[in-house]
Amino acid sequence: MTIVCGTDLSDNANQAVNAAFALARLRHDRELVITHVLATDAGDHGEDAAAARDHLAGCIAAASTDRVPAARIEMVAGPAVESLVATTETEGGDLLVVSSRGHGDRSLMSLGGISGGVVHSTTIPVLIVRDARPLTEWAAGQRPLRVMIGLDESASCDPAIAQLHQLRALGPVDVVAGHVYYADETARRYGLRAQSMVDADPTLERFLRRDLERRLGELPGTGQVEFRFRAGLGRIGDHLLEIADAAGVDLIVVGTKQKGGIGRLSSVSSVLVHDAKQSVWCVPAAAHASVAAIPRWKTAVVATDLSEFGNHAVPYAFTVIGGKGEVHLVHVRDEDHEGKAPADAEAKLLALVPPGQTGVTVRAHVITGDDPAQTIGEAAERLGADVIVIASRARGGITRALLGSVADKLLRACRRPVLILRPPTE
Repeated sequence: MTIVCGTDLSDNANQAVNAAFALARLRHDRELVITHVLATDAGDHGEDAAAARDHLAGCIAAASTDRVPAARIEMVAGPAVESLVATTETEGGDLLVVSSRGHGDRSLMSLGGISGGVVHSTTIPVLIVRDARPLTEWAAGQRPLRVMIGLDESASCDPAIAQLHQLRALGPVDVVAGHVYYADETARRYGLRAQSMVDADPTLERFLRRDLERRLGELPGTGQVEFRFRAGLGRIGDHLLEIADAAGVDLIVVGTKQKGGIGRLSSVSSVLVHDAKQSVWCVPAAAHASVAAIPRWKTAVVATDLSEFGNHAVPYAFTVIGGKGEVHLVHVRDEDHEGKAPADAEAKLLALVPPGQTGVTVRAHVITGDDPAQTIGEAAERLGADVIVIASRARGGITRALLGSVADKLLRACRRPVLILRPPTE
């Protein structure tokens, strides 16, 4: 694969050239493609192309005294964004490097700029360089690279995590995992009450850290990993910039959904590309055709109403965790039982544990709630469940429409995988 670097021949564009050479050398690439787009209204490009080629040759000589990797100059004519994207695709590039001073003094309403344009026009990762020095020093082995990843549970975060793995494989990277949460929404997810809408909530952040550590996974290579949170009041992108500035990071890695038109105004990546002081590495979802890792479930929540059929789900919870880990037995009782000792129900739950489960930690939870599906889902979030196991009687027709189904509601309300056991057919 090849790095393609786009330059407009400005002094600022030399930052992109220097960063591209450093990364290509670190990756042991044989070749680097340096691209300049000639203006479409310049008529005969012969004289302009010759001057541009001479200029680029001087930049290449300054950036690569040992001529490793080899650099090839490509001159193209056409609209800047479309030409850069087309050249990168034609060259089989896996990274497009461009420079940008940032647009903090211009409204995001403009949605303009070459750097923002290529981010939203290509399925190839784009590195927008503000300052090449941190990247060149890291590539030379002089210091770790300090990288912030905007981390959440969305699918667009997967390619950013994959990119972070690749960077850590190249050299030492200190990681700052930044996450913005909205207290009321997050508290509802865990079945808690928000303590404040503006101040940090240690209880919520403890749950978030546990879940985001699992989301990030085990990173290769060396470097420190820290988590930083912000209670959100405005745009997520603005809060991520606050985290990045406070943490003193060199580079921000973010996944992008490539929203178009007015949708860019709410796009986290658009805010970062537009306003970040640091370099930004944007990774579109299509850039990584990652092979899904085999999940290893360690914590299961199994819910039962203590009926014979509901109890049928309990052994399956031990099956899915493979004999090691935690199983949480959950029974939801209605508001009429609030204040009554749950000891009898807890004893009934523990009596359901299959024999011989010596490697499994088992806990019983008797919880009061008027909506069983919501209560089970909230408990699963607080307990950090990898999977929820529940039996469903599979009601159909008018009965299902009138009464609903705890399993159906749970599927709609919960983010966790749910294993639903159906009754045997007669």
